[in-house]
Amino acid sequence: MLAKIGFLWNRLQKGFAKFVSFVLGPTERFVMRHRILNGTLFAGIFAMAVGLGSEFFREGFETGGLIALWIAFGFAFVFYYLARFLSLFRTLVIPTFIISTMTALLQIKYSGGIVSANIMLFSPILILNMLILGKKFDWMAIVFFVAIVLGVSISQNQSPDWFSDYSSSIARSEDFLITSISVLLLTGLMLRTLNRSYEDAISEIRKLKDQQDADYFLTSLLINPLAGIRVQSNTLKISSYIKQKKTFQIKDKIYELGGDISVADQIILRGRSYSVFANGDAMGKSMQGAGGVLVFGTAFRALIERTHREGILSDYFPERWLRSALNDLNKVFEGFAGSMSMSLILGLVDEENGFMYYINAEHPFPIRLRGGKASFLTEEATNFKLGLLREKARIETTWIRPGDTIIIGSDGRDDWKYGDEISESKIMNEDHRIILQLVEKSEGDLQLLGEILEKTGELTDDLSLLNIRFEPKQSIKEIRDESSLKKSAFLLKNNETEGALAILTESTEKNSLDPALWKLLFRTHKILNHAKEAGQAAEVFSNLHPSGLQMILEGAVQYAKAGRIENAIDMAERIYSRKPDVIPVLKLLVRLYKKSKRFKRSEEYQMELERLLVNS
Repeated sequence: MLAKIGFLWNRLQKGFAKFVSFVLGPTERFVMRHRILNGTLFAGIFAMAVGLGSEFFREGFETGGLIALWIAFGFAFVFYYLARFLSLFRTLVIPTFIISTMTALLQIKYSGGIVSANIMLFSPILILNMLILGKKFDWMAIVFFVAIVLGVSISQNQSPDWFSDYSSSIARSEDFLITSISVLLLTGLMLRTLNRSYEDAISEIRKLKDQQDADYFLTSLLINPLAGIRVQSNTLKISSYIKQKKTFQIKDKIYELGGDISVADQIILRGRSYSVFANGDAMGKSMQGAGGVLVFGTAFRALIERTHREGILSDYFPERWLRSALNDLNKVFEGFAGSMSMSLILGLVDEENGFMYYINAEHPFPIRLRGGKASFLTEEATNFKLGLLREKARIETTWIRPGDTIIIGSDGRDDWKYGDEISESKIMNEDHRIILQLVEKSEGDLQLLGEILEKTGELTDDLSLLNIRFEPKQSIKEIRDESSLKKSAFLLKNNETEGALAILTESTEKNSLDPALWKLLFRTHKILNHAKEAGQAAEVFSNLHPSGLQMILEGAVQYAKAGRIENAIDMAERIYSRKPDVIPVLKLLVRLYKKSKRFKRSEEYQMELERLLVNS
């Protein structure tokens, strides 16, 4: 029997707990309501103590009302003690509702039914119930108490003998007075408790915000040395503009934090100076995006330092360095298993000739401003984001001519809302080509472009912009040796190859920057079957004039003839990284990797070759 009672009691408790959990919501919302219940119970104890104390000074106190008041006072005192323990809070809510309602009904029954004093008694009880129920269910308390008043009124009309009236008019007046004072005290103390609870909550929120802002500030301090422009070049001018969506204040100064980054630095590859740049947009807003920026900035800085320090990386061609850099950065982001990614444009610019190599990893298209007219360099994103990259990166190239401005930016340049001041609704921009008009309007000035974007619409994302200008000190015409070119070309035409070789060798020693001399020198060595020297001449020409893919292929073939397999592979890979669909290059790479006994790589290129042949 006892076991059954215990089982039923446990089931009843669990049922109450589930109901309370359903009504009150998640546990993290209990703290405020717990404090309100605790404070209002204290207010109730104080108000009821006033009512009970009046027993010694008034003419008559109705027995039923006195019993109800003592019951409420006793339970309020016990509940006040127990409600201080957060773990017991949920189990006290429903009993508090029931007892407060029942004692109010007892007071009504023994105090003349529906009269003004008794109606006043419902006010603080209603407030208590509404506060604890919260905005989702507070309407239930209103409906419940209105229903009680209507029900009591109907019962009083139909069965007036159920209700006891006051013994005298003096008792009625005294009860009205004491009830009014008690209700006012109770309501006032409840509201004071509520105000203090909200003030404490706001204070806690302010403390949390201060802590959060401190975290933001620390993160921004960590990011600052990792971002920015560190290029000091005589020919390249690189600048950046950044406007993060998240702002915070520390000591009256406004700071920004977000997921965009622009960075530029300088490296040496095979004896030539390059400016390396990156503009990235990490996944997520504010702190999450800043985490991605912090990861990228650290990995990028480590990559630059390794290039400065290690001879292997500095001996790479620019195409190979870019692909290696992207793979290293991608591996870092892959370690987060999809929870962190970044769209990116990563590139190199040859500081001597203005030739740009870049990889677009799902980033907005780069823009070229030439002669006041803006256009996209390409409208094709050829690679996946960092953290999602699965295939070999494809490298794009372009010449930056004197007077050109290359502008690279995050999707914040396209993500803005516009609308008139009268209409409350705003429309999201969906035309990615509008930025071209704004670039033309700003004439490539990033600060002005940022201001124009902010005036055009409401920015909804972080915005970062980076521009590159090429300003060479001398043109190709100024370094060209026309005399030597004409002499050597005349000798070659008359089959005087050795004489042409002597002139060209001497000329390239004096003027090593003229690509035309190296191109003619390559032809001369090729005629004389000097395969190694022909490959070297083609390589130098490709450094001075990197867009000449045919000469790079010729160099790879000549290196292969000379038995310089690694040099031949490097040259062929340069073409493949830019044009992966060129069948002669794939055939050459298959043969070269077989000769170097790297059969796995040879098989990979063979499969790629077969795929292209089938599709063609």
